[in-house]
Formats: sequence, structure tokens, C-alpha cells
Amino acid sequence: MLGAIEAGGTKFVYAVGDEKGNILERIMIPTTVPDDTLPKVIEFFRQYDLDAIGIGSFGPIVYLSILI
Repeated sequence: MLGAIEAGGTKFVYAVGDEKGNILERIMIPTTVPDDTLPKVIEFFRQYDLDAIGIGSFGPIVYLSILI
């Protein structure tokens, strides 16, 4: 199972899918401050046993002073 994140300036889209490209679940939320947005994304992915997560971002992502 694979995870995907599109981290945009106005919205975050995150999803899980299988190796064949089928999307099993997809969520879109407005981008706010990192302390609000990223815990929602982390909570979502903790439900799944993922092999990898791909991230598309508008720029660097910094959370808890860690550059991701």
C-alpha cells in the first residue's frame, strides 16, 4: 500500500492506494498552520501499513523544526 501527499498553499490532498494505482481513500483539507494541518495527515496515515509515501510540495516542509 502506498501513500501520497500533495502539499499546496491552499489545500492538502492525501491518499492511499495500491500498487496498481487504484485510490482507496482520498481526503482534501484547507492548508492552515503546520500545527493544525500535519497532525491530521499523520493521523490518517497511521491507519495504514504503508510501504512508502510520496510528497509533492510547493516548497520546503518544516514541522517541529525538522525539515522533511
